[in-house]
Amino acid sequence: MTMVWSWQDDAVYLCLRDIDRAGLMWEWLRRDPNYIAWHARASRITGGRIVDPRPWGLHFR
Repeated sequence: MTMVWSWQDDAVYLCLRDIDRAGLMWEWLRRDPNYIAWHARASRITGGRIVDPRPWGLHFR
C-alpha cells in the first residue's frame, strides 16, 4: 500500500521539529532536482570518490 502525503498535514513535519541546521539543509538539498542531477553526474565521473561540496553551500568539519 502506498501512502500519499499532503504538504498541509502537520504530522508529516513532526520529524523536522527538532532537526538541526545541517539536517534541515540536507532535507532541502536532497529534494533539489539540480542537486540530484549534479550528484548523479559527479558519481559517474568520480567513480564514487569524494567531491567538493562547497559549490552547494555545504560545509563539513
